[in-house]
Amino acid sequence: MKNSYDVIIVGAATAGSYFANKLAKEGISVLVIDSKPEEKIGTKYDIFHVGREDFDKFGIPWPVKGEDYAFEFDSTHVCSAFGNHPKYSPGKVVGMHMHDYTLRLNRWAQQAGAEIAYETAFKSCIYENGKITGVTCVRNGEELEIKAKLVADCSGIPSVVRRSLPDNYGVETFEIDPTDMFYVVLRYISFTNPDDKMNLRSWPFYKTWEAPQHNPDGAILGIGANLSFDMCEKVYKEFESAVNLTPHKIDYFERGFTPYRRPPYSLVSDSFVALGDSACITKPSCGEGVTAAMVQMDAVLEVVIPLIKSGKQLSRENLWPINKKYIDAQGADFANQMAVLIGAVASSAEENEYFFENDLIFSTKNFIAMGEGGMPRFSIGEILTMAYRFIKGIVTGKLRISTILALLKAVMNGGKISGHYKKFPTTPAGFDKWCAKADIIWKKCGKMADMVSDK
Repeated sequence: MKNSYDVIIVGAATAGSYFANKLAKEGISVLVIDSKPEEKIGTKYDIFHVGREDFDKFGIPWPVKGEDYAFEFDSTHVCSAFGNHPKYSPGKVVGMHMHDYTLRLNRWAQQAGAEIAYETAFKSCIYENGKITGVTCVRNGEELEIKAKLVADCSGIPSVVRRSLPDNYGVETFEIDPTDMFYVVLRYISFTNPDDKMNLRSWPFYKTWEAPQHNPDGAILGIGANLSFDMCEKVYKEFESAVNLTPHKIDYFERGFTPYRRPPYSLVSDSFVALGDSACITKPSCGEGVTAAMVQMDAVLEVVIPLIKSGKQLSRENLWPINKKYIDAQGADFANQMAVLIGAVASSAEENEYFFENDLIFSTKNFIAMGEGGMPRFSIGEILTMAYRFIKGIVTGKLRISTILALLKAVMNGGKISGHYKKFPTTPAGFDKWCAKADIIWKKCGKMADMVSDK
């Protein structure tokens, strides 16, 4: 380990590995540090998913059968609150063992020329003239100072670098607290009858899903909920009483969490960038963050690599285009999704059933669009048909007016926030004014956790 690098990355999981590989391939010197020992890297869950097309799209290594590969599946069906009216949700997905695949990504980064220092904990940033010039870290009880042109926070939910920044540094230092997370409980099950097979299904009303696992005679029953693991279990009991599940026994549990809130308004400042979970980059429709972070990092790489190669300063002004590139790539669409989904959870189970039965909100077209990170586009005829079905639901007593109003409010808020994001300032000038207006719109949107706690 040297005393100076072009880039220091804090966090050696999927985001840190991806960013390190792409930089090192360009001849940029990179050090990745992580407080965990190598055997603990990527151990949040056993199984995680990546779209089959994403391996080639992002140039990441393919898993190997017998090592980190677990399974593949094509498409799922999304069901109503009572398990009816399944909607097709396409997508070829590869399941992998997270720890083993993360180590593969570590080796992939090292082969490109990046250095990785395990059991090396970030302590603080080094500042000169008020700007970051490196980090202080602790390894084997020794405090080390390492200089860098750029420090990247890939430390996940703890956001250890971002949260250590001075309040006036230009990047928000908020904590990702329980109201800003989805708590996830995974039940690894095996079927009571060995002839029974897994059905690829999800139930968005309860934020639950059935997916494959490494045991071909079993499945994963997962649930995500705001606020706490106790809330997960409370909702899961409601789910079990409403939906007919294949008889099974629980082999073991896994528990973890993922961010669910808007990212910092600016991802960058002088010699700093927040990436992945530390920047709350996850898909609002499903909570997946691995490839969502890669989209973000590709936007970062477009700016950072030319700056380092040209010898220019990685100042806030020079890094600023990253914000706009990310918003154009997926940030505005994700903001729209998040605002709309907050309103979509305001319905009752019976109303959710009506929505599914009548292709309102929960339709194959919607699931395809959100799976691609965007929002669906409807013709005038489709809009009129939906309006008729909404009115019919109110007249017949199957939908409450308050539910429709909450949904319309969410759709309007989604349009407002995504439109505002598309007007993100191209320079730091005007940023404070932009943030003030964004705060107003997000306050009107509310939080998913508020909607859940009000039920």
